[in-house]
Amino acid sequence: MADIRYVVLSDLHFGADNSVLTSVLSEGAGRFQVDPAAPTPLLEAMVAGLRQLTAGQSARPTLILAGDVLDLALSPDEVAATAFEGFVDLALAPAGRLFDPVVYYLPGNHDHHMWESAREAQYVAALRDWPAGKALEAPWHTTRLLPERQPPVTPELLSAVIGRRPGCGDVSVHVAYPNLALTSGDGRRCRVISHGHFTEPIYTLMSHLRDLLFPTQRVPGAASIATLEEENFAWIDFFWSTLGRSGQVGEDVGLVYADLTSAADLDVLGANLIAGLMAHGKGPAWLHPIETRVLGSIFKREVNHVARSERGTPDVTLSAKSQAGLRSYLGGPVAGQLRAELGEVPPDLGFIWGHTHKPYVDSWSVEGYPGRVQILNTGGWVVDTAEPAGVQGGGAVLMDDDLNAVLLRFYTQTADGTPAPVEVLAPANAAGGGPGAATGGGPGAGNPLFDALAGSLDPAAEPWCSISAAAASLVAERHQLQREVTAARSS
Repeated sequence: MADIRYVVLSDLHFGADNSVLTSVLSEGAGRFQVDPAAPTPLLEAMVAGLRQLTAGQSARPTLILAGDVLDLALSPDEVAATAFEGFVDLALAPAGRLFDPVVYYLPGNHDHHMWESAREAQYVAALRDWPAGKALEAPWHTTRLLPERQPPVTPELLSAVIGRRPGCGDVSVHVAYPNLALTSGDGRRCRVISHGHFTEPIYTLMSHLRDLLFPTQRVPGAASIATLEEENFAWIDFFWSTLGRSGQVGEDVGLVYADLTSAADLDVLGANLIAGLMAHGKGPAWLHPIETRVLGSIFKREVNHVARSERGTPDVTLSAKSQAGLRSYLGGPVAGQLRAELGEVPPDLGFIWGHTHKPYVDSWSVEGYPGRVQILNTGGWVVDTAEPAGVQGGGAVLMDDDLNAVLLRFYTQTADGTPAPVEVLAPANAAGGGPGAATGGGPGAGNPLFDALAGSLDPAAEPWCSISAAAASLVAERHQLQREVTAARSS
């Protein structure tokens, strides 16, 4: 079998109480304590599985962390960092190191502040070397697709957490945001990795409001990825990566995160935000009470329109709204970035993302792309609902040196709580063909990595059966915790 060259993990949500990779001690009646220093059995078994698959390789695989790794939205820094240390000790410590010491990190919405800190530090460093008399450039909001085309950008918090672990001082972390591209030697095959939050309109809310309130400023055509981030970074950083750590306010915001499908909660959110903006002098001085009420109504309407979270549709793999959002993101910002930086959209393209907490593979025709786009979603490692959601689960995307990609789906939730077997999935290739699965499906079309893994991985053997058992137990525990919290809120 060809070596596994890349491992993509996302939505680990270290520190969050609903993450199955963060230990939680339940005290009953909706009360619990997070125990971040103790890795969960699922985390230990997941790392053991990846170690078994890569044993004997000529080189260690490169780890790509595709966002929402530290849950800075719903847990304090020290809790998220401590939980992440358990992963570092298992996967990056010198004894039995699993991954190459160069790690790539793509911040998501819950750890967006990692990007803000990194880009500001990079800009400050650039200013120190700026030639005297040369006009300053504005700070940039994105990195280049290809990491070798720009100086490394370092997330200081994550690097510090890794560096303080015994023997991990040689590990370096490079930030890419929001997209990272891997290309074959001839440039015809490309895999774009992204967290994927820009596929949902809630993360471009400021752009929506600008278009609504100032239609003359709207630029024809699809917005570039740099424009999307420039217009919305403060909103994303504020609501998903900063406010959730603000003491009791953060705990209250956490309840809104958990219920973005509630029209009542969204009305409260819209009213509070617009009132806060007006009270702190952010609104135009000429606004009278009636204009303020009108603006508040517009804002609440837009929030209700765009804030229906994909996590709030646990009965479908990808809702029609998110399908449209993904298609728009691929056809607009991603295609524009590919053409600007690579000169064209490569004929064999794959898009690897997370964010939705629903692991799946697919193959789409997208306008402007010469071939079908392979789509692989890593899923997530949190439990969002009080009852089982059959499409939710967690996995890793694996790639070989030729960028053949598969989804190793570690677990999915089941209706009766029984363990679900580990599966290997592959989308159709660029030339067409059907998706493949280790159980109940044909082989991935023209994908040797899928053929090798699907033919050798036995879900009933160790460590795979331990992964399934640990996942089922922890998911059931989190469902019960969700029910207790809901009951406590209602009483």
